[in-house]
Amino acid sequence: MQTPHWFDTYINQQSIEGFITVEGARVSYRTWSQSKSTEKQQSLLFVHGHAAHSHWWDFIAPGFTDDYNVLAIDLTGNGNSDHRSHYSAMTYAKEILAVASLQQNTIVIGHSFGGMMTRIAAFLDASGVTSKIKGIILVDSVIPTERGTKARPPPPQKGREKPIRYYQNLETAMLRFRLKPPQKCSNQFVIDHIARHSLRKSEKGYLFKVDQSVFTKMEDCVELPSGVAMIQKITCPIGFIYGDQSRFFPGEKHQFLEELMGKDNVVVIPDAAHHVFLDQPQAFIAALGALLLKVQY
Repeated sequence: MQTPHWFDTYINQQSIEGFITVEGARVSYRTWSQSKSTEKQQSLLFVHGHAAHSHWWDFIAPGFTDDYNVLAIDLTGNGNSDHRSHYSAMTYAKEILAVASLQQNTIVIGHSFGGMMTRIAAFLDASGVTSKIKGIILVDSVIPTERGTKARPPPPQKGREKPIRYYQNLETAMLRFRLKPPQKCSNQFVIDHIARHSLRKSEKGYLFKVDQSVFTKMEDCVELPSGVAMIQKITCPIGFIYGDQSRFFPGEKHQFLEELMGKDNVVVIPDAAHHVFLDQPQAFIAALGALLLKVQY
């Protein structure tokens, strides 16, 4: 299948992988070319969603390298970062803050679960003496109106953990890739690229990099306010992008988002579902660029 020229140009733009240690685990992140601008010394940090990784942004991040220093993170349990025996929202927030602090004036863009962790990071950052985050943009990320945690399945008993599945070749493994939450995506070239980078080769064959037990290993160390309360207390500028076909933000939710974050700070992408930038990558790049200017970070 022939891929669009713009897509090939972006995914072939070189990135450099680095690692930083957060609470005993190695966290992988990638950086693209440094900003050419001498006036705008700002940075962007892209945060993936659940069961994803930094390569989800390969065809998005390069669209901003002329004006920003650009990074993307692999949250632990995902991509090339370490797996943990336990995870928590607080730990994920610390990972985001640690990578954000590697550059100056960092704006964090978080999708889905990554947007939730970005929101928590910005909320915690707002109470600090020195701010590491200068702005956030949430992408189709749920904002709970009430405090509370979603019930999670119990962790597997020792010796009864879900077995790791190995595949004989990369092509067979890629066919097993699925979006979470599930949805159709007409851009198969995007899915293929993401699937390829979701796997690694071992002596037993190819396996998915993600820790399949992330949610069952999640712990809540502290009680946090509701998503709405966090948004109201975050001091940095906030933007929001979502798809008009999103399962989480049907039409009646638009007013709720505008009232919470301001009419000019909410952008809806036509013909896009929850995985907005997979469905409409070029429209997403344009919308994100305009939103970054509009909210005046």
